Amino acid sequence: MAKGQKDKQTPKVAEDGEPEESGPIVPAETSSLATRSEEPEAADAEGAGEPEEAEEEAAAAQLGTERYVLAGFFAAGMLLAYLLGKIVHGVWATLSNKDWFSRTLPALSAVGDDDKATYGMVVGGIVALVVVVRSFRNPELRTWSDEVAAELAKVKWPTKKEVTNATFVVIATTTVATLYLALLDRFWAFVTNIVYGDGS
Repeated sequence: MAKGQKDKQTPKVAEDGEPEESGPIVPAETSSLATRSEEPEAADAEGAGEPEEAEEEAAAAQLGTERYVLAGFFAAGMLLAYLLGKIVHGVWATLSNKDWFSRTLPALSAVGDDDKATYGMVVGGIVALVVVVRSFRNPELRTWSDEVAAELAKVKWPTKKEVTNATFVVIATTTVATLYLALLDRFWAFVTNIVYGDGS
């Protein structure tokens, strides 16, 4: 064992027979351990530098066009719940002012207006949830929504820079056109005043 370690620690000899000048002699086993211990630290540093957005983008890419379908159904459900809640609240408030409703269902007509709005939103949310779930499970509607999402995914949306530049172009063009038309109006007002006026 001692002889093997001694062989590993012997300096390298150059072609002219003189030993090469180098740093401290490190056994091969120790140097490989040092390299191995540095590799995980470097990997940890690189991993810590990556933002969590990369994971979110990967999840979004994994969903593909289905995320647009889910977002569409979710938005439709929220809108439907809001509309149904307002309708239930409006109908309930209108019926509460009727005498026959107050005599037939005095408990419902005695509910306050704020509570009616809350209960209306709850009822609207439940009905909207049932409608959206049944629509999502409908094969024909689901196929249609998948096709629409696939076509929307092919659309090339403008970048923020392109939208900003186009907005500035529209604002500048509108300003120039407004000034031109205002000056033209003043000029023709001046001309018609000379022709049809008193000449002053």
